Amino acid sequence: MTTKQTTDIGLTAEAQMAVFWRILHLLTARYGNYPMGQLLVALTMVFLNHKGGPPTMTELCRATGLPKASVSRYVSWQLKQGLVKETIDPDDRRQRRLVQTKKGRKEWLWQVDQLGNLFAEIKGLDSALDERNAKELLARMIELTDMAPKRIR
Repeated sequence: MTTKQTTDIGLTAEAQMAVFWRILHLLTARYGNYPMGQLLVALTMVFLNHKGGPPTMTELCRATGLPKASVSRYVSWQLKQGLVKETIDPDDRRQRRLVQTKKGRKEWLWQVDQLGNLFAEIKGLDSALDERNAKELLARMIELTDMAPKRIR
C-alpha cells in the first residue's frame, strides 16, 4: 500500500498515521511521558470497567500481554491517582477487582470526548495533508501542542 491509497475506513495510510500521531499526542499530553504499556493497561482497565467487567491483575496481564511486574507497577500509579480502587470479588474472595472510581469515570468520559473530537476533525484530513508542506505541518503540530490538555495529577 502506498501512502496515498485509501483504505477500508476511507483514509489514506498517511492520514491514518496522522490520526495515530494525534492520539499519541493527546495521551502523552494528558498522562505525561509514561511508557506505552502503562497507557495500554489504563485504557484496558477503563474499557473493561465501562463494559461492566472490572478486571483482576491476572486478567489485565492476559489482556495486555505484559508481565505481571509491569502491570502491577502501572496499576499502582492508577491507584495513587484515584482512578481505580481494589475491591474483593464477591464470587471469589481471593480475587481483587480493579474498579473504576468516579474520578476514573470522569477521565473515561474525557477520553471518549477527545476521541470524538479527533474523529470529527479527520474529515478532509487527506486533502489538508496534501496541501500542507512540512513547515505548515510542523506549525500545526506546534499549535496542537500549545492547545494540549492539562496533565492529570
